[in-house]
Amino acid sequence: MSKISKNIKMLDILSSGKVYSCKRLSEMLEVSPRTIRQYKDELEKEGIYIENIMGKNGGYRLRSNIEIPSILFNESDIDKINLVINKLSNDDKKELENIKEKIKTYCRLINAEDNINDEEKNKINIIQEAINSKKKITIEYYSKGIKKSRSILPIQIYVYEDMIMVIVHYSDEPNDIRHLNLKRIEKIIM
Repeated sequence: MSKISKNIKMLDILSSGKVYSCKRLSEMLEVSPRTIRQYKDELEKEGIYIENIMGKNGGYRLRSNIEIPSILFNESDIDKINLVINKLSNDDKKELENIKEKIKTYCRLINAEDNINDEEKNKINIIQEAINSKKKITIEYYSKGIKKSRSILPIQIYVYEDMIMVIVHYSDEPNDIRHLNLKRIEKIIM
């Protein structure tokens, strides 16, 4: 799950009005408590204030009621967009095609999340934490059947077809950017 998705999910959880400890939120979002505090700071920079309740039963709670709309897209929505695209002028078609591609990417990401196991989720969380903190990680991976180890700087996680991919700085060369399939990464060391 991307950083933005986790921020939205955290908002959705907190919109219940209940108080959640940092530890509980980190378990629910499968990130570290430190990352939860970073999400809180980022949301507050955007004007969404989260109250920090002190004490034994303390934790985080939204200061004001914010309704988070549920954003669910499916193939039927994309079919309807295609019908509209066919009736538009060329300039409008191009703009709506871009929107449609974003929706399709979102659908692929949601579908991919449903099909990943706990080990892959753990890898994604470590990679996402490295992206957030802009820190290098060491990976062990397979290339042409040979196990290798390399220090990389992850930049972004995305879904391409049915694969979860990671964009990385592969070496210290500024333009050496590569795309790695998460399934090829055997082990990650922070």
